[in-house]
Amino acid sequence: ISSAVNPYRMKGQQMKPYPLSYFSSIVTARQILAGRIGSKIWQKILTTFFLISLLIIPSSLQTARLETYPLDTLVEGIFDPLTPEVMADFQSAQIIDGQLVYEGPNHEQVYASEDRQEWTGFSYQFAKEKLVIRKDADVLAELSYQAISSSDFSSKESLSAAISRTWFQENRIAVSLLLIGVSGLLLATNFLLLIVGASLILWLISRTKFFDFKSFGEAYQFSLNCLGLPTLLACLFGLFQQPIQTVILVQNTVFALVLVWVFYKTRFRDAA
Repeated sequence: ISSAVNPYRMKGQQMKPYPLSYFSSIVTARQILAGRIGSKIWQKILTTFFLISLLIIPSSLQTARLETYPLDTLVEGIFDPLTPEVMADFQSAQIIDGQLVYEGPNHEQVYASEDRQEWTGFSYQFAKEKLVIRKDADVLAELSYQAISSSDFSSKESLSAAISRTWFQENRIAVSLLLIGVSGLLLATNFLLLIVGASLILWLISRTKFFDFKSFGEAYQFSLNCLGLPTLLACLFGLFQQPIQTVILVQNTVFALVLVWVFYKTRFRDAA
């Protein structure tokens, strides 16, 4: 499509190099619509990665500030063996110079010994210098007592929190990468479903000649333009410690509002 067909782009849109051309296409309704024309495939791909990266930045910063992470969120039922009866006996346990001192009775699946015992399901072996958590024969975690104190044996909640904190600190890099990867996957999946779905619908409707989209590429770039401000706003919300669900909700809601706004202003047709 030539600039003669779209005079708006001739007035300044084509004069700006990428990425300035993208940022100038996300401000007004006419700019959002007119900015769909002329972008190359590599620019679409780069813009897509840029917007997804904006969404991932807040969750990455939140993960970097974590001091602990609930272990039972990743391994459901891992704290079930710490029953009230177990905790009542282990309240007498003490941590002295990073070593466990315990003279109380042992329980099924929770015992203080240097020798491993075979149990089905989750089991806790409180050795002298480390805690070994297993599921069946598989070792899930080996934790030192350096970050666990005697007072942590006062209740299941405090011991669970101490175990989660110790596990996170000893596996910080791996756990942080896992959390960032999971949140990034959720955000990227939502983004791609949103933009591909919207682009496909706009392209299919445009084949009825109601709108001025000439190809799927134009519809995709238009959707990228519409997602510019919503993604920036969602990123801002994420920087204020909002959960990932809120980030996704903000982006999706504002994107829908932008689509309605652009349609109201342009009817998805270029100015005469």
